Amino acid sequence: MPSHFALGRAGWLSPVLLAAVALSPFRPPLAKAADQNVYAPEKLWQVHVTLSPEEYAAIEPRANRGFPGFGPAPKAPDKPAESNREVHRNTFGTDLPWGTGSVTIGDQTFDKVGIRYKGNGTVMDASRTIKKSFKIDLDRAGGSGRFGGSKSINLHCEVTDPSKCREVLGYAIYRAAGVPAPRTALAEVRLTVPGKRDKELLGVYTLVEEVDKPFLKDRFGDDKGLLMKPEGLREFDDRGDDWNRYKIQYAPKREPTKDEAKRVIAFARLVHKGDDATFKKEIGTYLDVDNYLRFLAATAFVANGDSLFFGHNFCLYLNPKTNKLYLIPWDLDRAFANFPILGSNSQQMNLSLTHPYPGTHRLTDRLLAVPEISDQYQKLLKELAATAFSKERLLKQLAEAEAAVHEPLERDQQAAAARKEVAGAVTMFGKPPGLKSFIEKRAASVAAQVAGTSKGHIPAGFGMGGPPKFGAMLAPPMMEAMDKNGDEYVSRDELLASMKRVWDACEKGKDDTVDLKALTAGLNKSLPPPPEGAPPGGFSMGNFMAGAIMDRADANKDKKLTVDEVLTATKAAFDEFDKKKAGKLDEEGFADMLTAVFPAPKFGPPPAPPKDKK
Repeated sequence: MPSHFALGRAGWLSPVLLAAVALSPFRPPLAKAADQNVYAPEKLWQVHVTLSPEEYAAIEPRANRGFPGFGPAPKAPDKPAESNREVHRNTFGTDLPWGTGSVTIGDQTFDKVGIRYKGNGTVMDASRTIKKSFKIDLDRAGGSGRFGGSKSINLHCEVTDPSKCREVLGYAIYRAAGVPAPRTALAEVRLTVPGKRDKELLGVYTLVEEVDKPFLKDRFGDDKGLLMKPEGLREFDDRGDDWNRYKIQYAPKREPTKDEAKRVIAFARLVHKGDDATFKKEIGTYLDVDNYLRFLAATAFVANGDSLFFGHNFCLYLNPKTNKLYLIPWDLDRAFANFPILGSNSQQMNLSLTHPYPGTHRLTDRLLAVPEISDQYQKLLKELAATAFSKERLLKQLAEAEAAVHEPLERDQQAAAARKEVAGAVTMFGKPPGLKSFIEKRAASVAAQVAGTSKGHIPAGFGMGGPPKFGAMLAPPMMEAMDKNGDEYVSRDELLASMKRVWDACEKGKDDTVDLKALTAGLNKSLPPPPEGAPPGGFSMGNFMAGAIMDRADANKDKKLTVDEVLTATKAAFDEFDKKKAGKLDEEGFADMLTAVFPAPKFGPPPAPPKDKK
């Protein structure tokens, strides 16, 4: 099928690179009779999940006793699932057992289906609500049904997304950019557990198309290739010739043939160790460069940090027609500046289009170091800025998505309130920006970057190169709490008043001083708690911040603080970063101050989980 680029526009390419981008087998999704009415942004499916009390109890997540990057590696759950029950263990070591039940979607009922909760961080984010994401396998437990041509149904609870529109809009942007990406619809999900819950409304979900054989057949015209869903794979490293050293992180959906395994290994070796001349000559024979550039552009535009550049939430497909690798996006609930590791909200909305990741990323860095590929990427960005990334187009799509979700979201919120549940994810790092604000500010940022007047925001390290800036994660929620006059700045007086409130929340000693334990408790009373179940070992913002405050403010080093010491240290920190002596700090300046005061924990891409076990 012809590429997205006309041959005339690619005339500058070397013969090998021309072959790499001139023909692309990816095609937009076809409207098949089996699924043409399944996926549409405005479609609202009524879904009813039924589980026996025993099966409902059995699928409860078995939380681990550890958290990647905070202390020792995760340990096995305290309460493992039954030994004869199939279990999926997620990235954070939480076991998600499979249960057996039934599901009705529209007027179709499927009995004897496999049902489990799904997600990594989402499982923790949704720990205080019964509204969790579901993976439903229509033939795992003896059934044989298909929905929209697929045996799998993904119901995403969108606990981290206040708008419930991020995945609908995000996947649409990838598709408009020419990337093979899942389709979506909305679903209103009810749960029945006899004797406990009777068609209880859980709320509005996003129904996301599975990346499986029907998907591959539809998009590529062939489903015989090797599909992989990597976990913990941020860099393509040469690990030798033994496929066993690759398979855990590449996570193939089936055992590869010898030729397929050799092909993936050769690709990783070229990216990791090939000299520049060899890389330039051969990369287009291993990787569909056009697909990669489009994936990169869309990922950067929607500020989707919880993806390839964090080591997961994407698929790789080795297409037998071309013998090349293609990237497919997955899980977009953290897109649109909803991933604070990339920086503050304003920084994420100004994310670099050429370097949207912390530190280095070998494949992207090497591709964009090839002048011809870099030039083509810039041309592609200009093209997409006027089409898939157009502000007018996206605001129209957003209005349609918000209209479709409006009434279901109201019912969702009412149901959560009736259950007296926490609304949305419990987070230490504040709320993401509204999607309208994101689109408007992102469009301006893209225009400036395409025009060459801005390079955009390049995220800091977090174990992936460069010093981490944890203050960028702390700044948004702290500013939201401190900015009493709503001017989007933190003034010197507002910061001092906030620290005085923390002081007042601390239990004082006989000499009206505060030790580390009391300071920690006072901070924990004043700050949002972490999600239930993560991180481990009593981690909280108070535990994290108290030591740094004590070190900076304890002028006489007696391991106790007076109110004067606290306020004096606060004034000094503020004045150091108030470069313009304006008496106020914007979000970036406030984030820089917090980064200087609070050292960041060392964590990076999560490790690969083990395979599903029985």
